Amino acid sequence: MENKQYEEKALMADMAEAEKISEFSPSGSYKKDSVNRFINAINAMLKNFSANPLGQVDQDIEGPLPPDLVKSLMMINSALEDAKIEDYMIDIEGLKSDRDLMMARGKIEAGAKDRSFIAFLRKPMNNESETEVEVNVEMEQPMHRMPDGSMMPGAQHGEEEIDEDELFAARLG
Repeated sequence: MENKQYEEKALMADMAEAEKISEFSPSGSYKKDSVNRFINAINAMLKNFSANPLGQVDQDIEGPLPPDLVKSLMMINSALEDAKIEDYMIDIEGLKSDRDLMMARGKIEAGAKDRSFIAFLRKPMNNESETEVEVNVEMEQPMHRMPDGSMMPGAQHGEEEIDEDELFAARLG
């Protein structure tokens, strides 16, 4: 029963995401060939992200571009912005015609081959939530490793060391 609830929530989240993306999705008149060439350029770029490629369209598009295509463009733009390489960014809302797709395809193809952008994508991301903290701890007493691997405080200056046999005998007795 719980699985069904999770599936329903996941479906609702997917629908909300698709609705949000459709708000940003440009509408226009696009030929099948132009869209598929544009998708090929995006797929070449997606290889740098280790992302799944987009599927081809099988007919001309009158209206909004497919949500997966728009989502990929948003991801690419976001990465370009993070890399501070704005020359290849796409004006998603400006994609109204085949000519716009052709111009955007050129930017994407150039970005997919840009060595500095590829290097940026290959660098591990910094997690800002993880902060490295160096802690210096001064021990008041020297520590002594016991045969079982545990640590015990050792003798301080001026104290006599306790014989291990006496210690074990005291614990057993």
